[in-house]
Amino acid sequence: MLGSWLADRQTGMIYAEAGLGKSMLALAMALAVAGGGSLFGRWAAPRPRRVLIIDGEMDLIDLSERVRVLMPTIDGIDKEAAMANLKIAARLGQEGGDFIDIASTEGRATVLDLAEEHDADLIFFDNLSTLATIGDENAASSFDPVLSLLVALKAEGRTSILIHHANKKGGYRGTSKMTVPLNIVVHLTRPQGLSEEGGAAFDVVFEKVRSRRGDDVRRFTAKLDDGHWTTSGGSNDQTDQLLSMVKSGHYTSDAALAKALKVDRSTVSRRKSAAIGEGKITKAEWDGCLSETKTMVGAI
Repeated sequence: MLGSWLADRQTGMIYAEAGLGKSMLALAMALAVAGGGSLFGRWAAPRPRRVLIIDGEMDLIDLSERVRVLMPTIDGIDKEAAMANLKIAARLGQEGGDFIDIASTEGRATVLDLAEEHDADLIFFDNLSTLATIGDENAASSFDPVLSLLVALKAEGRTSILIHHANKKGGYRGTSKMTVPLNIVVHLTRPQGLSEEGGAAFDVVFEKVRSRRGDDVRRFTAKLDDGHWTTSGGSNDQTDQLLSMVKSGHYTSDAALAKALKVDRSTVSRRKSAAIGEGKITKAEWDGCLSETKTMVGAI
């Protein structure tokens, strides 16, 4: 579904302290999946999929503005597909009545109905604290109702991701039992030297991945700056970013790659030669990826 780590029929959690940008990450991921794009030059969506976001905190107007800001940051995104495939149910966008409480029987039924109506492949819950009425977070059974919803969605073939807060010690809030049935746990931490006013900037740390994993689950730093994501660390040097784009199925030529990267063709040629020289790809594989994309575009 996205990169080597997010697939169908999975359950996951992304957690972080307040203000790092976990909601921005979730929305960027949602757009990449909905529009079949590539995020951070390392997480590529093979094709557009249906995505549902259930937001318990932000105003729908603010969420729409974030979509506008983030859309251009997704490489190779099909904007029309993204807008058609993305559905947002927001607490501050509804007209009257109580919002969804995923810890209640009625709330879980509402989510299952929304997922079915939208035919959602991927559902984000942002965030757990605003979407679930839970008494004692540290009680072993406190999150059972929420986990039962994730299991029910998984049984329907859907993937769901909880957005959650970190506690004062840096771990996630609540009992350790809540992550036992999860396939994926991602922890966003504050990059060294970043102030609390740093905006959407975080280190991405995969604490648990049960599915197939590749270099794209290595720790890296991402920062949203002036409408662009910048990344460092992990495997995301310029060569690996280019390779991810070549394999994404969105580019038909070196010229198209150069245009997307906003560099000249000679720069792409140098990085291509470096990748081939390092044994990361062969010329035949490179040409084959671009040729296959041309064939797919022609068929459409």
